[in-house]
Amino acid sequence: MATVRCPKCGTINPNGRRRLARCSRCHEALGKCRYCRYYNPQMMDCTHPSRPEELKIVDLDQVLNCVDFSSLFTTAAARSRVLSVLRTALIALVGGLIAMFGVIRIYQIATEVPPPVLLRATVSAPDECIRDAGLDIKVLVLNNADHPAEDVQVLISGLSMPHLTCQSVDPPEAFAEATRKSVSAWIGRLEPGDIGSVAFHFLPSKEGKVDLVAQVIAANMEGPQKIAIKGNVLP
Repeated sequence: MATVRCPKCGTINPNGRRRLARCSRCHEALGKCRYCRYYNPQMMDCTHPSRPEELKIVDLDQVLNCVDFSSLFTTAAARSRVLSVLRTALIALVGGLIAMFGVIRIYQIATEVPPPVLLRATVSAPDECIRDAGLDIKVLVLNNADHPAEDVQVLISGLSMPHLTCQSVDPPEAFAEATRKSVSAWIGRLEPGDIGSVAFHFLPSKEGKVDLVAQVIAANMEGPQKIAIKGNVLP
């Protein structure tokens, strides 16, 4: 038989489910209507389906010796309510943790920085050129990474630049900037496995050795890749 906890003093009564039972400690009547699970405090009446409609509960503290009385304070019911509350709290906690870890993971993905791209460049330039014909240099860039290379750019510089004038860039829209020390052009975004290229045409102002460096850079590249360009300008 389930025990009943006294709602006044908290004493556990082993025979508290009897309709006329009293608490063994404080003698509180445990069979009051207010202590019955069928009493609805909002309706201020009994909700048991067998209760005649004409019978109303006037005194919440009366003990009717009702055959349908069912105590709210049986310890089994109390444990059930506690377990239900704990179960609800646990579900809410787990749901909150899942949501929190989901937000953390989304943030990690959004802020995750991919590894630097690996670009491989080759330069096509003649060992010798005629001064009036000019010097043509073509740079090809391969994206050897598994993610895109952003803002790929080619820059030509070196000791021979003061004696060279960049007359054109192919494609023309790739041209970025030209100074006495360097000239640069854009290749732009390169998808994995893609090859981009840009060609420069220089007009030498005098004969002699060509000493240049082609540099390939990208926004998500650790450092520039440099390739030396050596040759001669003939009369």
